[in-house]
Amino acid sequence: MFSFMDRKKGEWRAPLNDSGELVGINDLARVSFGIRTIHYLVRETVQNSLDARREDAEGPVIVAFHAFDIPQEKFPGREQFREILKRCQESNEDDRTSREVFQRARDLMKEERISVLRISDFRTRGLEGAMAGEKGSLWSGLVKEQGFSVQKEANAGGSFGIGKAVVYSCSELRTAFFASLAADGVKSYTGVAKLVSYKDEEDRWTTGTVYYSDENKKALLDIFELDPDFRRRTSGTDIFVMGLVPLEDMQQEMIRAVLDNFLLSIWLGHLEVEIGKQRIARNNIGLYADSLPVEKLPGSPHHKEYYEENRMMQRYARILLAEDEAAQRIELKASEYGGKYGFPDGAATLFLTKGDGLNRRILMSRHIGMKLFEQKGFPSGIDFTGIFLIHDNEMGRAFRQIEVPSHDAWEPGILQDAAQEKRAKEMYAGLRKYLKEKVRSCLASEDELGIDAFGAGAFLPDMENAAVRGMLAKRGEKDRETLGSKIAKVRKKKDLPVVGKRLRDTPLHMRTVCLDRERGRQRLSFMAPRRTERARLELFLAGEQADVPVRLLEAELMGRARARIESFGGNAIVLQNVAKGAKIIVEYTMAYTDYCMMEAKYIEDSRAAHAVPAAREDE
Repeated sequence: MFSFMDRKKGEWRAPLNDSGELVGINDLARVSFGIRTIHYLVRETVQNSLDARREDAEGPVIVAFHAFDIPQEKFPGREQFREILKRCQESNEDDRTSREVFQRARDLMKEERISVLRISDFRTRGLEGAMAGEKGSLWSGLVKEQGFSVQKEANAGGSFGIGKAVVYSCSELRTAFFASLAADGVKSYTGVAKLVSYKDEEDRWTTGTVYYSDENKKALLDIFELDPDFRRRTSGTDIFVMGLVPLEDMQQEMIRAVLDNFLLSIWLGHLEVEIGKQRIARNNIGLYADSLPVEKLPGSPHHKEYYEENRMMQRYARILLAEDEAAQRIELKASEYGGKYGFPDGAATLFLTKGDGLNRRILMSRHIGMKLFEQKGFPSGIDFTGIFLIHDNEMGRAFRQIEVPSHDAWEPGILQDAAQEKRAKEMYAGLRKYLKEKVRSCLASEDELGIDAFGAGAFLPDMENAAVRGMLAKRGEKDRETLGSKIAKVRKKKDLPVVGKRLRDTPLHMRTVCLDRERGRQRLSFMAPRRTERARLELFLAGEQADVPVRLLEAELMGRARARIESFGGNAIVLQNVAKGAKIIVEYTMAYTDYCMMEAKYIEDSRAAHAVPAAREDE
């Protein structure tokens, strides 16, 4: 048993591998979360802070982002850490990426000053459990555990416990310190470095994770002082990202990430966010939304979608702030949807507005106010947008259960029980039907209802061309064949894709579920857009700078699929005799064993050269 004083003296300590799995340089956070690293850092850390709100707190949770720098001699355990970086490089000399990453880290540790980002929250519980360090505590969940959720509330924002990985992705040293003053008065801090397996001074392999801790790899029981302008006096958590990756316009991107992900949270009064000297709160979200650029400037690195997203954030803000006179607020009635599932009247609120150039999507969120995703697939010919907010009730709990790890989709397939999955599928399908009916009944004119009745949605893309819509608005069309012919002519004139043209590279509306993280087992499902004799699925890990092809070990079709696997190899699966509208469910094993976000490309009539025979085909 260590004394209290023993737990004030820290060193960098590396758990031994014990002949187990060796960890390489592949960066979990960069692969899992894609190119917008800062965006996801804001999203994941603020979400965790909202989940950790004190029950007795008055007012919103406050999250502060503050960048500063320290003299390199202030880095805790500096000389010991330098030696660890050297061993990481030397033990993995045969890996070019490892050599480069750790050479950069060693060079950074020689510079006069080191950049740090402090992320602090207030009116929160802090890292409870730091004293004992037991599994399931908030301290263990943030510092020690991977792939577990420690959220206590059924309606909490996080469900899978993998978001903290992005913290290390923002560090050129792959290192962060986690400090806390818990609600019970316990002061604590721990350093964590997500490195690679390396050989220690006794020629033993380590696990790849290194802790700045006490002798038992538990938290140090003291206040952590690194930022000269900050000392914690109330309960909460501080994250110090060491060696912050430089990013141009970081403050602006953080503001944008806050508005994109937590506009509803701020509007509801659940959250305020400080970025440097700026505070985003309920009384000024409109001003911050209006400050976002909506026109591409010469030399801008952003694509047009970036500016379209900004315009939609502004529109969402105007809806919530009642500045959009066309906006309608609709409270859910159990008789229209939800009664059979036990959802009460008022379980959710729908905001709808109509106008030219809107995205024909509905922003989906639960009571905590974090943006989940934008629901697509609504009636053609109606320019609108909306917000759907599920409140803190049985409906919120039901939909949280089918939320995927990245918190950007609902997927009933993640439920393990077949009966629960079936019920969840019906529940979600019913919600989509309810939303479509509300868009039609509340927003569609007689002409627009007539357009959709002809089945124009089968011909039109998500943002349909105005010339096509204008032509469809004319009454008197009698049959689908004539309608399709006219649409094709308009599209040809406007240089748009012609209906029926065989597309070789088709973006998939797919769902992917991790079945077994330790084995790299995944399930991907999608609807085949049309019949084809041969198609190729290419699978990638979503990377920061580029998508990384996976290496497939196994692949098989599940269920009664109207297709067959011809072969697979590399990152590609070749399908035969794919039926139009067939639901394709592929389970595959890849040479990557951690949570990740997948990207897929579907290519029709591929030659699929160099593929190897499939391990098993669907019966």
